[in-house]
Amino acid sequence: MKAIYHKGFTLIEMIIVIVIIAVMSAVVTLNVGAPNYSRFMSGVEKLSSTMSILSDEAIFTSSVISCDIDTTSLSCKKYRDGEWSELQLRRLISWGWPSGFKIMRVNINGVPLKDKQPIRFLPSGDNGGISIEVTNGEFSAWIDSDLSGRFKVAN
Repeated sequence: MKAIYHKGFTLIEMIIVIVIIAVMSAVVTLNVGAPNYSRFMSGVEKLSSTMSILSDEAIFTSSVISCDIDTTSLSCKKYRDGEWSELQLRRLISWGWPSGFKIMRVNINGVPLKDKQPIRFLPSGDNGGISIEVTNGEFSAWIDSDLSGRFKVAN
């Protein structure tokens, strides 16, 4: 007698193939999404470091630093010995503005900063209460200052 073989797949075989495809899809999705978030957080850390450096510069030079914040840039002036002078950010930091980043809002002690109102870094080091929300369109994060004037990323 001849054995009769049915052509096709069993339910177990189909489930195994579906599980393998699902696991591979998850791995690909995580590998594609993670670098974007990591790149974003790296840019946020750079902006946070920039704020800390400006705070330190105000303390070390005994001057007031006033920064005008546009949605996609930062320009600063230094007040010392009775006069204002442009502060060359390139002399303080080696990185530029992260590509695609925008400042959504700035709060000082919980109060939103008005348009064209600058952020000031004081030589006393009393730079607490500054919160800055940044986004790249896909992700957003807050940069907050603590009581010592240090800036940290807070999601």
